[in-house]
Amino acid sequence: MDLRVCFENMESVNVNDATMMKHYAKSYLADFDPEWAGFIMLPHDETMRATMEPAWQVLIRDATPGTEKDLLRYIDDNPMAAYHVHVYRRDAGPNETKIH
Repeated sequence: MDLRVCFENMESVNVNDATMMKHYAKSYLADFDPEWAGFIMLPHDETMRATMEPAWQVLIRDATPGTEKDLLRYIDDNPMAAYHVHVYRRDAGPNETKIH
């Protein structure tokens, strides 16, 4: 499976620098070998702020069920400052399921 981790900024945060966010996201998830994937527009009904602002994202490819479990626990135990974190799982096929 592949996991996509998206970072939705909280209302008071406005980071438009991809290089800085890439470093921040990859450092935050360093134990999961994330691949930087730029930004994506998340549907407003899947976000905390219900806006159509871009969210930064990383991919964790070929994740195991254990990796998924560890990732979700890590995110819950170590919230990323200033961001809501969303996680999507893609099994075989093009569709994803939001899991966090």
